[in-house]
Amino acid sequence: MSEAEAVSRFVNDGDTVYAGFTHVSFALTFEIIRQGINNLKVVGASNTLTANFLALAGCCNRIETGYMGGLLYNGPIGEMMRDGRIRYEDYSNLTITLRFMAGALGMPFIPSNTFLGTDYLTTGLAHEFDLRNDRIDDDGNSHPRLHVIDSPFDGKPIALLSPIQPDVALIHVQRADETGNIQAWGPLADTKWAVAASKHIIATAEEIVPTSVIKSQPELTIAPAFRVNAVVHAPWGSHPGPLSGRLMRDRTFFELVGNPFTSWENAESFIADWIMGPKSRAEYVAQYSDRFGEDMLEQQRVTRPLLPERPAEQGWR
Repeated sequence: MSEAEAVSRFVNDGDTVYAGFTHVSFALTFEIIRQGINNLKVVGASNTLTANFLALAGCCNRIETGYMGGLLYNGPIGEMMRDGRIRYEDYSNLTITLRFMAGALGMPFIPSNTFLGTDYLTTGLAHEFDLRNDRIDDDGNSHPRLHVIDSPFDGKPIALLSPIQPDVALIHVQRADETGNIQAWGPLADTKWAVAASKHIIATAEEIVPTSVIKSQPELTIAPAFRVNAVVHAPWGSHPGPLSGRLMRDRTFFELVGNPFTSWENAESFIADWIMGPKSRAEYVAQYSDRFGEDMLEQQRVTRPLLPERPAEQGWR
C-alpha cells in the first residue's frame, strides 16, 4: 500500500514508535509529520534523525534512547530538551536493545550487568523532564527505571531492565515480497529485536521481489509475512540516510538545503519544503532530481556492493 495508507491505518496519536537506527524509513517518518500525528513516544537504541524530525514537527514529545543525533548541534533539539517540550530518558545502545529483546520474548524484565557501578543506580539519572509518568501503572504504582537484585545463583548483584513493546515499528528494508516477508542485511543493531517486539510493523522497501528470492536466502528475513502489517514500495526510502549495499549517506544534502537541526528557521524551512511539500516519497525523489539533478541523486547509489566470496548454499537435497 502507499505510505499514506499505511501510516493512517497503523500509527495513532500517543503511540510508542520504533523509528529505526540502521534501517531508517524517512519515507514513513515524513508521512507521520504530513498527517499531523501527535504525542508520540519514540524509542530506539540510537535515534539519529528520525526522532529529531518528529520532535521538530511537534509530533513527538517523549524519547527513550541511548543517543540523540540532534544534540550534535546547538539548536532546537537541545532547546526542547531543556525546556520540557521533549521529555526523555537516557539509556545505552545495549540496554535499549536488551529491553526490546525482553519485549519480543514476552519477559517481564531482562537481567544485565550494564549500569552496575554507575550513577544510574544512585541518582538514576533522574531529572525534571524524565519519563516517570510513563512508569506509573494502572494501579497508580510508580516503577523504577531499573532494579538491582542479588542473583539467586551466585549472590552477585544484577540489574533488571523493563521490556519495551512498541505499538508500531517503522523500518526501511532492502527488499520484500508481495505477501509481506521483509528482508534486511548489513549492521542491524537493535532492529531485529525492535521489530520482533512491536505490535505492528510497517516496512518501506527498495525493491519488491518474488517470494522465491526470499526463500533462496531465508536467513535474511527479519519479519515473516504474518507479522508485517504493511509493505510500501518506496525506492530511496532511507534518503538522506544510507542503506547497506544499496544507498550511501547523502552527506551534502543538509549543506545544500540548510541543516534543520541548527536553527528554528532552518527547521521550519525544511519541513515546509521537503516534508509538507512532496506528498509521497516518489514526489520527494522527483523534487530532489529537479533541484540538484539526476546525476547527484545517482551518486548516492551503491554501484560496487560487497558480495560474499562464496555464498552459503541453501536447501537439503
